[in-house]
Amino acid sequence: MRSLRRRTGEAFGLLLVFTIVGLSRVWPPKWKLRRIAASAEVRAEREAAAEGLLARVREIEAGVPWLRPLDVVIRDECVDVRGHHISLFGAGPSKKSMTCRMSAFIVFSPDRDPEDAVAEIHRTFPPPDGLSPGGISESLHWDTDERKVAVEVAHDALWARLTRRHGEKSLGQLRQENGALCVWALHGGKYFTVV
Repeated sequence: MRSLRRRTGEAFGLLLVFTIVGLSRVWPPKWKLRRIAASAEVRAEREAAAEGLLARVREIEAGVPWLRPLDVVIRDECVDVRGHHISLFGAGPSKKSMTCRMSAFIVFSPDRDPEDAVAEIHRTFPPPDGLSPGGISESLHWDTDERKVAVEVAHDALWARLTRRHGEKSLGQLRQENGALCVWALHGGKYFTVV
């Protein structure tokens, strides 16, 4: 009889552990994370992040006079960063539930070969590969025969917004009207995290 009680107690203990681990992976629930992403607190952080990115965009536009943006796209998203395939006996789940991040993309079409335009930017302006003084990670990309530049929101975002300075033309429409596109990408990192 004691053996049965002990086994029942062990089974209950194991069930409790699995329940706690399972709940820790879904708490807070996604609806609550969406509510947090739309809150006034996050909105204030979002506005500060946008101002930092837009200040750097203005710097770039002033520093490269021939660069005429066809569009400036701001991608803002909050994503669930909890691990989905973590073993109970492997690494523990992430301590973070959600992170919000923002990026800006300056879309332009040079009046020359995109590789020549990028080479000129590297010669006449601080190289964008790496971190700028504001902690913004920057890179340049351009259309090639194998790959076209893209600006997309994460498909699994809890909250997302894509805004454009010059209207709602897609990159495909801009490419048809202007030829090969270049994108100067500025990634501002995480501006809000839910632990």
